[in-house]
Amino acid sequence: MDDKISIILPIFNVGDHLRGGIDSLINQTIGNENLEIIMVNDCSTDGSDKIIDEYAEKYDCCIAIHHEKNSGAAYTPRNTGIDACTGDYIMFLDPDDRYTPDACETLYHAAKKNDADVAFGRFRRIFEYGGKVQKSYSPYIDSLEKHYPDEELETANFLDVPDFVWDHFVEKFLYGKTLEVTYPRDSPLDTIKVDNIEQEPDLLKMAPAVWSKIYKRELIMDNDLRFQPFVSGDDMAFSLEALLKAKGIVFLNNFLCYDYYIRDLPDDKSITNTVNVRLLNELMESYIYCRQCTEGFSKEIQTVSVNPHLLHWTNSWKHSPFTKDENKLLLSKVNKLKSIHKSDLKTKMLLSSISTAIESKIQIQKE
Repeated sequence: MDDKISIILPIFNVGDHLRGGIDSLINQTIGNENLEIIMVNDCSTDGSDKIIDEYAEKYDCCIAIHHEKNSGAAYTPRNTGIDACTGDYIMFLDPDDRYTPDACETLYHAAKKNDADVAFGRFRRIFEYGGKVQKSYSPYIDSLEKHYPDEELETANFLDVPDFVWDHFVEKFLYGKTLEVTYPRDSPLDTIKVDNIEQEPDLLKMAPAVWSKIYKRELIMDNDLRFQPFVSGDDMAFSLEALLKAKGIVFLNNFLCYDYYIRDLPDDKSITNTVNVRLLNELMESYIYCRQCTEGFSKEIQTVSVNPHLLHWTNSWKHSPFTKDENKLLLSKVNKLKSIHKSDLKTKMLLSSISTAIESKIQIQKE
C-alpha cells in the first residue's frame, strides 16, 4: 500500500474507554504500519494523557500531542490533528467509540477504486445502559434488517396535537420517516456512487458522522476545511462542507464501519449528551452556518441539509427545562435561521411551528 491514512482522535477525560478506541485502530486489518494515529490531548485530568504517551512509545504509528490549554470542545483538537497529519487520506475517531476491524481497509479501497474524495458507511448505535443496539438510519433499504433494528427517529410533538396525528400526518408532511429516493426500493442497495452531492441529495438525510467517513487529503487541505467552533454541530458543519465540495462520493449502504457508544449512564455522560442552553444555542448556530454554506445549491440540498436536524433540536428542547431568558436566547437563534432558511412551504411551516412553541413557553414562564 503506497498511501497512508491519518486518523485523528480528540481526547479529553475519556478514562476507561480510551484503550479500547485506540486498540480498534492498532488492530485494523489494513495493518497499523499504514496508519498514522494522531492522539490530541485537550488537557485531560484523568490520566488519559499518560495512556496516549504509553501508546506513542510502544507503537511507531501513534503520535501524542498535548494542548497547553483546554479548549472545551472537540473542534480544536480535531483541527490540531488536521494541521499535524501527513496522510494521503484522513479519518476521525471519537476515542470512546470503536472502528470495526476492517473499517479502514474497506473505506480506503472504496475511495481509491472510485477516485472519490469521500467514502463512508453505516454505524451501530450501542446503548450501554440498556444494552440496546441499532443500525444507523439510511433512506435506502439494506440487507442488515435481520441483524439490527432501525435507529429510532425520535422527534418532539411540539404542536401538541394527538400523537397519531403527529406520527402519521404532521411529521411525514414536515419531513417524513418514509422517504422517497431516486433508486428502486425493491432490493437492497449495496453501493451508491455519485460525482457530486447534487446527484443524490438523499445522502444528506443521514447522520453527519465525520467518523464514518474517509476523506482524501486534498479535499480537506485544498478547500481549507476545518471544524467550526461549536461545542455541538461542528461535525455537522464539517461533514456538510466536505460533501458539498467533494468530487466523487461513495456510500456503502450495507457496511458497518463504526460502533458509536451512547454514554447513557447517569455518571458517564459525554459533553454532547448533556443538554443545556449552550449546546442547543451552538447547535442552532451550526444550522445557520450550514444553511449559509448551501447558498447556490438546489432547494432540495438546502432543505435536507438542515430540516431533519431541526426536528432533533426541537425534541431536545421540549424535553429539557430552560429559564425564560434561555428560551428568549434560543428563540432569537431560531428566528435568525428563519430569516435566511426559506427553501419551501414545509420549511417555513416547520420553523414557524418551532418559534411558536418557544414563544408559547415564554408567555407562561415567570420572570
